[in-house]
Amino acid sequence: MTKRTDDQPIHADFYSTETIAPSHRQAWLREVIGREYARVDIEPPTDQPLFNEMTIHHWSNLRLSAIRSNPLGLRSLPGEPDSASQDAYFAVLLLDGRYRLRQHGREAFPQVGDWTLYDATQAHRIDCPDRFAKLLVAIPRPLLRARLPGVEHCTALRLPGEQGLAAVAGALARTALAQAATLKADETALIAEQLQDLLVKAFAELRPARFELSASRAAALDRAKRHIESRLADPELNAARLARELGLSARYLNDLFGAENTSLMRYVRERRLARCAAELRAGPPACRNLTAVALRWGFNDMAHFSRVFKQRYACPPRDYPAGADDTF
Repeated sequence: MTKRTDDQPIHADFYSTETIAPSHRQAWLREVIGREYARVDIEPPTDQPLFNEMTIHHWSNLRLSAIRSNPLGLRSLPGEPDSASQDAYFAVLLLDGRYRLRQHGREAFPQVGDWTLYDATQAHRIDCPDRFAKLLVAIPRPLLRARLPGVEHCTALRLPGEQGLAAVAGALARTALAQAATLKADETALIAEQLQDLLVKAFAELRPARFELSASRAAALDRAKRHIESRLADPELNAARLARELGLSARYLNDLFGAENTSLMRYVRERRLARCAAELRAGPPACRNLTAVALRWGFNDMAHFSRVFKQRYACPPRDYPAGADDTF
């Protein structure tokens, strides 16, 4: 993927079986899907050539993929994700053809215009018996689990796309895809945030009723995360200040984040590191101003920044590779 600044157009990754010799297409497609989405076994069509093409747009904290294919079956392989691209939930908007998704003992048959969702890290099976087209929105798994408690109950269910937020999300995704070549980085970041918000709220309607009991906690956690995101650049940000600004106790905030196996200030640090890593990914090491990046995201102690960055990414910030694939 070509890197760019905020005022440059977006460049997408494109993969097509048409560029590969027919005898090598199945192995090649399995490798690409495994790298970009999930490790799978492929069941190619028996009565026509294996054809699949993918255009992948990397937009802020999600990826938007347009996929066209001849009939295809996919069965996930067991094992932990070995890249950030695999550690994701995939929201699928069916554009053409038929699609069956199975996961967690459930089975979904979305119609054209409908959405469905699956966890790429968990066992799943996808069957498309006809030529099909779909739009895939990849959202980092930790991010969606934080925004949508109980998301594991939303997979392999049909989310009708003809009305409400699901319809709005579908229209936005299709329009964004059609306009992708004209959009700049800051514009795609805005669209990514809006699309993510719409999908979170739309899929939340599929959760069992018992999650309504914790709706107030989920709303408080979401509000806290949004506020933290807007204040990451403030080096004086601390638990007491956040509690005061949010009108909640520090103990309650830590309890909210404790449900996700973290704490309030560990979450702040992780978000700052993610922001720094995103900037470092955008350009070659020779062009980096590490001090400026660290200060921009609230780190005012370079020794501390280097130490926690290395702990998180297994290399010092000066050596972090451009284009590295990591959950934002």
